Amino acid sequence: MATKFVQSFLNLMPVAGFMRGLTPDPLLTVSEWADEFRLLPQVSAEPGKFRMSKTPYMKEIIDHLSVNDPAQEIIFKKAAQIGATESGNNWLGYMIGIAPTSMLYVMPTDSMMKDTSKNRIQKMIDDTPSLKAKIKPSKSKVSNNTIQFKEFEGGFFKGVGANSPVGLASTAVRNVYLDEIDRYPLSVGGEGSAIDLAKTRTSTYGARRKMFLTSTPTMEGTSAIDLAFKKTGQRYYNVPCPHCGVLQVLNFEQLRYDKKAIKTKDFTVVYECPECEQEIPERFKPKMLADGKWIPTVPDNEDGLVFGYHLNALYSPYGWYSWVDMVKDFEDAQNDIPKMITFTNTKLGEVYSDKGEKPDWQVLWSKRELYKMNVPFSSVAFLTAGVDVQADRLEVEIVGWMKGKKSQSIDYRILFGDTAQTDVWKQLDAMLNESWTREDDCVLTIAKMAIDTGYNTTHVYDFCRKHTIHRVIPIKGQARQMIMISHPKAVDVTAKGKAINNVKIFNIAVSLIKSELYGWLKLMPNSDGSETYPDGYCHFPQYDEQHFRSLIAEECKQVTNKKGQISYEWMVKYKRNERLDCRVYARAAAAVVGMDRFNDKYWDELSLSALPALKTPSPIKKKKQSDFWK
Repeated sequence: MATKFVQSFLNLMPVAGFMRGLTPDPLLTVSEWADEFRLLPQVSAEPGKFRMSKTPYMKEIIDHLSVNDPAQEIIFKKAAQIGATESGNNWLGYMIGIAPTSMLYVMPTDSMMKDTSKNRIQKMIDDTPSLKAKIKPSKSKVSNNTIQFKEFEGGFFKGVGANSPVGLASTAVRNVYLDEIDRYPLSVGGEGSAIDLAKTRTSTYGARRKMFLTSTPTMEGTSAIDLAFKKTGQRYYNVPCPHCGVLQVLNFEQLRYDKKAIKTKDFTVVYECPECEQEIPERFKPKMLADGKWIPTVPDNEDGLVFGYHLNALYSPYGWYSWVDMVKDFEDAQNDIPKMITFTNTKLGEVYSDKGEKPDWQVLWSKRELYKMNVPFSSVAFLTAGVDVQADRLEVEIVGWMKGKKSQSIDYRILFGDTAQTDVWKQLDAMLNESWTREDDCVLTIAKMAIDTGYNTTHVYDFCRKHTIHRVIPIKGQARQMIMISHPKAVDVTAKGKAINNVKIFNIAVSLIKSELYGWLKLMPNSDGSETYPDGYCHFPQYDEQHFRSLIAEECKQVTNKKGQISYEWMVKYKRNERLDCRVYARAAAAVVGMDRFNDKYWDELSLSALPALKTPSPIKKKKQSDFWK
C-alpha cells in the first residue's frame, strides 16, 4: 500500500527535481572542491592539479562562498596577479560540480565576458572531467550551452557585461560574481548602477544568496570597491616573521634595495621586519603565506554576513610576481603619474589620491633659462601644440618633447581675433604650417595640435575638419576619466539644421594630467654637478611672472559629499588659468602621438630622424612618428 502511495506521489512531480530536494547540501567547501576536482589546462603557467596551497590566503575568502557558510557578501579589494579570478572560477566550478544553482557572472563589458568565458571558463570545464560531464556539448540549434550561457542539471551560469542593461535586468539568481567592479559604468541604460541591478536579482533568495565583489581599486572617492571595503571589518592577511614570529601585514615601505644596482643582474630585494629589523629574503614567502591568517582591523563592523578583504602584490605566490619586479615597476613609475596610478591600483591594491600639490610659482620663475625661444634643443624629438579658445583670442603653447618625457616650452603665443569669425583661425592655420629649426640645424614641425572644444565648439570642429586627425584633434576635458586619452568618439556636427561630416573628439583626463604636470614642475636639476635633468623636467625661457602664476592657477582640494565620501576637485585660485590649460592640451597631444609608449631606442631614432635644414631632397628617410590612435 505504501509503495503505491509513494509511486502515485512521485508521478505528480518530476522525479529529478524531487530527488534534488531531498539531497543535503554538500559537505565540501569551495577550496576543498578545487583541491579534489580542479585541473588546470596545459596552456596555463602551472598545468595539472589545482593546489590551494599555492594561494593559501584565498582559502578563507572562497570558503565563505560555500553553501554551508552563512556569509552572504564578500568584498575583495586587491592587487593584480594574486589568483583572485581563478578563485572566482573555482566558485563557479564548485557550483556546477556539487552545489547546482543559478549564477550571474558580471564583467565590465560584454566583450570581456565573452573572452573570459571562452578562454577561462570553457577551458576549466573542458579540462575538469567532473564538470565536463555536467554540461551538454554545444550545438548550433540548442541554446542551453553558449559562450555566455550554460545550463546544467539544477542550475545555470549566465555571463554578462556590466554595460548590458538587458542582461542585468532579467532572471532571478542565487549567486552573483561581480569582477572588476571599479571598471563598471556608473549607470547602465539609465537604470542605475550595474552593481545594484545585479544585487536586485538575488532578492528572492534571501539569506541563501551569495555575492562575490572583487576589483583592483581606482581613484579615491570614486572607487566602488574601496567604498564597499570601508564598510566591512577590513581584514588584512598577517604573516609571521621567520626570525621573530611576529604577525604582520606586508607593506611595500618595508622593502629594502640598492637603487644604484637596479639595472644589474645582482639586484636583490629583501623585506625588513619592522619588529626585529631582520632582513627576510623572498624565498621565505611560501612558508610565511602558509602560516598566515586574516585579521579584521575594524571587528565591530562585522556581522557574520558581510566580510571585506584587502591584499597587495607583495603576497603574490613565489615565482609569480617577485619583489624585484615590484620594485622595478615602482622605480619606473617615478615622475610618471599614469604609471604611478597603475602601480598604486594594480600592485598596492590601493586607491590613488589625486592631490596635485601646488608648486611654488616663484621657484618656477627662478628656474627660467636663457635659451632662445622658437629654437628647440638638439634633443627634442617632436613638437605638440595646445590651444585654448576664448571669445576674443586663441592662446597657444608649443612644446618640444625629449627622452624621459622632458619638455621644452618653445613659445607661447596669443592670437587675437573673434573666434566666431575666420581670421583668427587663419592665423592658427598658418602657425600649424610653420617649421622650427633645432640647435643642430634639423627641422621640426608640429606633430600634433590639440584644441579645446569648450568654447565656440562649432568653429573648433570646422577648423579640425579641415585637417587630418593625425595633425589636429578636438579635445574635451573629463575630470573623472581614469585613462589619459579615451578612444576618439565621433560626434555629429550640424549646420543650419542639417547633419554634416562628423568629427572625432578625444576626451582627456585633465585631473590626471594636471597632477602629473605639478609633479614635473616641482623637479629640480640633478645636484651631482652634471648639468642633467630628471625625467619629466620642464624647461622654460624668460617668461614673465604672469606665465608661471597662470601655469599653477588651480589647486586640487579635498571635498566631502553628502554621503561622506571624499574626493578631490581642481579649483581655480588665480584669475587666469589659460597657460595651465594650454600645457595640459599639449601634453594630451603628446599622448595621442604615442609618447607614453616610447622606449629609449625609439626616442633616439625619432630624434635622429629630423630632417637637416636646407638639404632637400635629404638622403635621410624621416622616421614616421607613432600615433596611438592610428
